[in-house]
Amino acid sequence: MAKKQKIRKKEETRLYQLIDRQKQKYFRRKNLLEQSIDPGEDARIQLKVEEAKYRFLLREARLLKKHTKS
Repeated sequence: MAKKQKIRKKEETRLYQLIDRQKQKYFRRKNLLEQSIDPGEDARIQLKVEEAKYRFLLREARLLKKHTKS
């Protein structure tokens, strides 16, 4: 039982680190796009991709938290 909890805690930590990195990437790209005079279509698409990844990771964290409480 302790091994399972140890693995869960390790994966939870890894998920939170991924969320933090993705958040930084998303906000960095968003700030760059806001400061650009004429951002290209590729830049806007990349921003949407970064946002989708960030939202996905947040959703996964919420599900993980919900399942660990039950």
